Amino acid sequence: MKSSMASPLIKRIAILWILLIPATNTHSFEEDVAMFVMEQVPYGFQTEDGKNSGVLLNILQQIRLDSGIGLTVKTLPLKRLLATLLRDKKTCTLVADSPVIVDNLDLLEPIGFTLTAGILPVAGVKLKDYTSLKGKLIAVALGIQFDEKFDSDSSLNKVSTAQYIDAINLMKANRVDAVAGAISVLKYIALQGGLTAQFFDQPLVLIKREMYLVCSFKLTKNERRELQQAVIKLRMSGRTQQIIDAYFGQSNQ
Repeated sequence: MKSSMASPLIKRIAILWILLIPATNTHSFEEDVAMFVMEQVPYGFQTEDGKNSGVLLNILQQIRLDSGIGLTVKTLPLKRLLATLLRDKKTCTLVADSPVIVDNLDLLEPIGFTLTAGILPVAGVKLKDYTSLKGKLIAVALGIQFDEKFDSDSSLNKVSTAQYIDAINLMKANRVDAVAGAISVLKYIALQGGLTAQFFDQPLVLIKREMYLVCSFKLTKNERRELQQAVIKLRMSGRTQQIIDAYFGQSNQ
């Protein structure tokens, strides 16, 4: 009697097990979402003791944790980052809504951080408008492009440097009047190098762009929804702003 009752139960368990196998295999072969941020202080970098840090890296890590979507966040140089995003893969990053990004990628949600770029002068140099740049010597790090008019203006006196820190050092040595780029980043690097906020005069802002969680169009609807909801919750709770203030709070004073 017991044997006859056990037989149907065993069959049902066997059928359930068979049904579960394909579902498990399908999930394991599903492509994970790669996550990257730009390799640039203070967006994403390694500290002196080898730890990964950065304002965008920390924000994207929190988005990943809260959403349950994505691989460990890694850093890439800007050109490699853009090339990676445009491949036929599941990828996400945090980046400004520039025309090339808007035209080619999926802007999921603004993170609550406005990127302000322009010209940051040394104290005593007054930049009231664009015409004030005439006659000024401006340091520009290689690869930094943020405003079409400024980028292509050959009438301005520009000097190229390898990195932001080199541009700051030229200003520190009184060899240039101003530096060009993301204002908060320039101030952060300067403060890390021992300068104070009083070293600079008021910046000439040329552009303002919102930073977004941006992904390729390969994500599933569920992945897209979970990531978007995670960004909204982080922004509304103030946790995103806390991360931003941890890096830029002092430099914005």
